[in-house]
Amino acid sequence: MGVVDSARLNGLGVLTLRVAVGILLVVAGAFKAHDGPSATAASIAGYRLLPPAIVGPLGVALPYAEIILGGYLCAGLFTRTAAIIASAQFAIFSGAVASLVVRRLPADCGCFGSGIPTPPSWGHVAADVALTAVAALIAWRAPGAYAVDRLLGIGRTAPDFEAGSSGAGAVRPEVLPS
Repeated sequence: MGVVDSARLNGLGVLTLRVAVGILLVVAGAFKAHDGPSATAASIAGYRLLPPAIVGPLGVALPYAEIILGGYLCAGLFTRTAAIIASAQFAIFSGAVASLVVRRLPADCGCFGSGIPTPPSWGHVAADVALTAVAALIAWRAPGAYAVDRLLGIGRTAPDFEAGSSGAGAVRPEVLPS
């Protein structure tokens, strides 16, 4: 596979992951927004990790932050920053859910609002850790194909070298795919 083919494949891979994580965040945020800030705050309070003064405002802000973050990832706008924030968010979620499992608290995670009950489990923690890694990969390889960042000239502006390439001649093209 040539350098251009490899770059195109990487760009499409990042696009696929970016859109999948973006849709996941938009859907999760939309379910939380539909439930309302009280239900979201109650779910956050169930973790017993944050003081009440933070739980209320977080119950209001979290759904819309997830929707906006997911929208940025889907569009490929501010991709690296959005992916870093998403990765940090998933890492925090994995730690919070792990704390529920370790403390044997029966609280629902609230990931998709109150309509989809999700009890804490190590499998859930593993899924959040995997999402952390995927979001970190998106940040590392951002912005991917069909990203608004490419149209605006945001992101990779210096020539990038392909891993495993033979050297200085292997430069990733800036606009993919055509």
